[in-house]
Amino acid sequence: MSPSRRPNKNLRALLAEARWTQAAMARTVNALAAEIDLDLNYDRTAVAHWLSGTRPAPPVPELIAEALARRLGRAVSPAAAGLSGEPSGPAAGRLPASDTPISTALTDLCTMENEPARRAAARMLPYREAELAKLATEAGDRVPWQRPPRAEPGDPDDLAVIRLAVRFYSTSFDAHGGRTARSSLAAYLADDIAPRLREHPGRAPRRGLLVEASRLSFLLARMYQDASIHGLAQRHFTTALRLADESGDPTARAVVLRGLSAQGLALGHRRIALRAAEAAAASRTPEGPARAFLLSQLAVTQAACGRHRAARESLDRAERAMAKAGRAGTTGPFTAYSPGSMEFQSAEVLRYTGDLSAARTALVNSLAHRSVEDHRAMALSHAQHAEILVGLGHVEEASASWNSFLDHYGHLRSGAADLAAARLRQMLTPFRKLPAASAVLHRALAVTSPSQHP
Repeated sequence: MSPSRRPNKNLRALLAEARWTQAAMARTVNALAAEIDLDLNYDRTAVAHWLSGTRPAPPVPELIAEALARRLGRAVSPAAAGLSGEPSGPAAGRLPASDTPISTALTDLCTMENEPARRAAARMLPYREAELAKLATEAGDRVPWQRPPRAEPGDPDDLAVIRLAVRFYSTSFDAHGGRTARSSLAAYLADDIAPRLREHPGRAPRRGLLVEASRLSFLLARMYQDASIHGLAQRHFTTALRLADESGDPTARAVVLRGLSAQGLALGHRRIALRAAEAAAASRTPEGPARAFLLSQLAVTQAACGRHRAARESLDRAERAMAKAGRAGTTGPFTAYSPGSMEFQSAEVLRYTGDLSAARTALVNSLAHRSVEDHRAMALSHAQHAEILVGLGHVEEASASWNSFLDHYGHLRSGAADLAAARLRQMLTPFRKLPAASAVLHRALAVTSPSQHP
């Protein structure tokens, strides 16, 4: 840390306006650090040092500014908080401006993953609650439009090749989690997809190319999200949204908004996540798998916000859309929605409404529909099932479900699975004298690491 010679009056004034104690600020900064997979353990003494003029090293000034912005409901920069005269992160970690051409922005963002210095800086970008609010509001205010399809010269097989890539990276994510093949996907987007977007100067890229580019960017965002690197995940979701907007495809746009909603909900931003889910569900998406995908997320966010009747209605609409999807027989990522995923969302709605017994049944149904090769979904479903069983007082049954979680955990490099493993240890430790719980705890300690790497 580098000391400053004068007390930080700006930070003290903002702290007073926020009506925060120094300890409360420290706890919030630690929580925001966890959103980008950074382990910080500040307490009130650290805040006292900042107030006396000490400037913390990056990315802490950005985290402090984001903490204050969320508390005060307005933008706060590190400079306004008296923590830096310039952006606190190295220039290599800054993001392309919003008016940068999408192909250039895609290249700049994706090349960060394969350049160590830029990657380290970019991964420390905080998750911006205000950015989610802005995107949700803009999406709700906009009137969706649809670009008419048109033929353009080019290889008729190139989109088929890109769709194979979408399927490959989606399958890899499902089987192994977000910390596998991420660098490969980033390189593919930067080195192959972005140059295609720049072809034929003066003409807009083909709609199909933009849609597939959006899907690949969406998958990359989910990989970062799964690795608990939420700030950078949010930036990739935003890029995917820009690509979908330029395609004019309302379904592609709605899918990204749904992803932004799910990320926001997972981080505790329930009301804004609901707004994003509402904007996604309001899109001109035809009945079928995509409609079910959007409505199921709307139901979960409504339930999370206490709107239980609306959640049930949205879930019913999603199930009706699923029935039509089943008759249509569509397959593949982004064109189908599995019954296992639908049942998992149903379990989430039921969990938020307090009906744990019904949520348990939905999770059992979800697991019955899953492929054994879908290790990520199987692991997280077993973990959720085990947590519900503990809540119902069935510790031995929960131990069996957690054993199944560990069977799949060994195939994964996933931050979400790591967090589930940490909850396993936390929830079973009080029952460690029970033989079943003790056996699972010993197995979990053998296969999980106390420090996980993104």
